[in-house]
Amino acid sequence: MDSNEKIYDVCIVGAGFSGLVLAIKLARAGLLVCLADLNRVVGRRILSTGNGRCNFTNRRMGDQFYYSQHDLSFIDDKHEEVIAFLRELGIIERDFDGYYYPITNQAKTVRDALENEINALGIDVYLDNRVTDIAKDDIFTVTTHRSVIKAKKVCVASGGLSAATLGSSKFGYKMATKFKMKVTKLAPALVGVVSKDICLKDLAGVRAVGKVSYRDASCEGEIQFNKDGVSGYPVMCISRYIGFDELDKKLSDLTIDFVYFMTDDELKEELKNRFSRNGEAAILASLNGLSNEKVIQTVVSYARIYGDTVVSKLDDEDIDNLVYFFKHFAISLEGTKGFDNSQVTAGGVDLDGIDLETMEAKTCPGMYFTGEVLDVDGICGGYNLTWAYLSASKAADAIIKEV
Repeated sequence: MDSNEKIYDVCIVGAGFSGLVLAIKLARAGLLVCLADLNRVVGRRILSTGNGRCNFTNRRMGDQFYYSQHDLSFIDDKHEEVIAFLRELGIIERDFDGYYYPITNQAKTVRDALENEINALGIDVYLDNRVTDIAKDDIFTVTTHRSVIKAKKVCVASGGLSAATLGSSKFGYKMATKFKMKVTKLAPALVGVVSKDICLKDLAGVRAVGKVSYRDASCEGEIQFNKDGVSGYPVMCISRYIGFDELDKKLSDLTIDFVYFMTDDELKEELKNRFSRNGEAAILASLNGLSNEKVIQTVVSYARIYGDTVVSKLDDEDIDNLVYFFKHFAISLEGTKGFDNSQVTAGGVDLDGIDLETMEAKTCPGMYFTGEVLDVDGICGGYNLTWAYLSASKAADAIIKEV
């Protein structure tokens, strides 16, 4: 095993978005910095963000878009700062209704820009170096399966358990535990859910707009059905709750409101008006436009009405059943599609053990934690990369001020 003679000001474990941002900010301030990562390229997980398009921040910001066991009022609106930082690297943003992407629509553009800046600043990068331990004496010793790195300070930006094929790791949680910090329960988030519900036989391949609810959590957007589960923006945004319930073996049903823009009473009145306009119309024709065609067919079937039924033959009970299944369509769940298919990990290093102004561990001066490894996860929409940037910025400001 090689031993590096340099003593770095800061060694950053993890070359994802948070680690790269931190390294750039520190190196620009004149600090001697290095990165250690188990992958063979920096920023590998960035390539998968935003379905390969890298939604890196959002105009709508606030702690209401994030989850944690801790109060998150400390989360600042940094979306303009994220945009400015990436502009400095040559990234021109595209504003899609408040969701910001690179104008190229390619996540690779962002990754490459970060790598180019790392190279331009001459930052040492230890790739294909799986960090196995961090020890502290007068300074920190970071041990990988290939090298021994010495540093005055260390930052754990190693991510969570999501996307194992892209380099997920338990390392950050192990180090937190080693240095007497708590780690909360961990669950996959921003992930599709698995179901064996018979309705999926008819709905597979359908994309329909609706409001998805799970217990007290809900979200609106496009829902995607496949033969073995459900995904799409609203499902992914609330999937963390399903992940934790799966962990605790107390799963409930997923409920979909296909006509979320009307109340139950309003929908009931709408149906009566439609049916009264042409009593000889078949029910499927009369319901046209309320939702996706296959959704309508499924709802009618669940309401125990034949698709060719003339609407003049429907009674109040039929209308009540239609309202119920349009507004309260339940799908039984088997769980989530797991960490390997998730975009982020819910839970992590407990924020009670972190100085939230500096991201420094309270139990170990000189050790910092940033990004996904912490107990903060956001909904879809660029929030998790913004958190990665925010936490890295806080750490960078504190380290620069101290050094």
